[in-house]
Amino acid sequence: MDLSFNEQQRALQKTAREFLESNCPMTQVRELEESDLGYSTELWKQMADLQWLGITFPERYGGAEGGMLDLYVVYQAMGRTLTPSPHLACFVAGETLLRGGNDEQRQRSLSAIAKGDLVISPAILEPSGVYGAEGIEMAAAQSNGGFRLNGTKLLVPYAHVAGYVLCAARTRRGDEPSDGITLFLVDANAAGLTIEPLKNIAGYKLFALTFDNVAVPDSAVVGTVDEGWGPLSEALDRAAVLQCAEIVGAAEAVLEMVVNYAKERVQFGRPIGQYQAVQYLCSDIAIDMHLTGLLSKQAAWRIDQGLPFQEEAAIASAYASKAVQHLVHQGQEVHAGVAFMLEHDMQMYTRRAKHWQLNLGDSRYHHEALAVAMEL
Repeated sequence: MDLSFNEQQRALQKTAREFLESNCPMTQVRELEESDLGYSTELWKQMADLQWLGITFPERYGGAEGGMLDLYVVYQAMGRTLTPSPHLACFVAGETLLRGGNDEQRQRSLSAIAKGDLVISPAILEPSGVYGAEGIEMAAAQSNGGFRLNGTKLLVPYAHVAGYVLCAARTRRGDEPSDGITLFLVDANAAGLTIEPLKNIAGYKLFALTFDNVAVPDSAVVGTVDEGWGPLSEALDRAAVLQCAEIVGAAEAVLEMVVNYAKERVQFGRPIGQYQAVQYLCSDIAIDMHLTGLLSKQAAWRIDQGLPFQEEAAIASAYASKAVQHLVHQGQEVHAGVAFMLEHDMQMYTRRAKHWQLNLGDSRYHHEALAVAMEL
């Protein structure tokens, strides 16, 4: 198995890194964190012009017919620069529509996403905090040729700029938690839908959505009623692999920051990087970075080859969830306190790491998913 990038992917990797380092420096990341939108619409349009928003979409839907490894290198650059954008939200929605939506939904939504004209936010997590099919409790009842949605969704990304919300709701109870889940494309301006911002340590734009008897037509159903978890779950697994790529990119930046500081900081007449204890801390970051990269590239490669990938995605995500917390902890240890200051860039990565640790499932969730996949 060759996990090295091909020539085209290496060129894209170089382009993505140079482009984002130039167009989204840390000063801008800080400004965007405090802004109302939380991302740059100008940068978003530039990413659309580069065909980054629809890399994995088919050409007939405005995509570039690319693979996961093509998108992997873009996410690696986004993680390195902490570029804020609705890309992962749109990826989940787009991949779900590709697997579960009808052609009209795909034609209307995917091409608009690829052009940068539409954001679709997945609304999955609920107040119980349980990630996965077991956590879907929001009710969707049939009513007058459509459905009525009632319930609350939390930590919905970029809902304030979304044209639609991809909502997972329960239409019936089945033998398995995944039975009876239906997906809906809900207009973000629908009557009865309330969107409220949620403060969070990462500084991302995350929202609470309250559905108060929100009416949606039958045409809003994505795929088959009661069978929505399958296409959504596969999209979420793919998104988790991309999040691993973000973690790899962030680890690269943290390692460089830590090594440079260890070379410059002098204590007891020597740079602290000459002390073995500090070298161990730096080595830990490098190990976490390389292992996360190897595991997640293996999963992305299997996706591109059309092979089963759930086990590999679960392994990569479970490891990355713990590794990202460990590597920023080691980075803080090397800096010995100064990196907790808001003026220091290290705290930016530390705060994002907490989001990555839990987003799209924590380590325990992915270990359990691995156990289920191995039983099959």
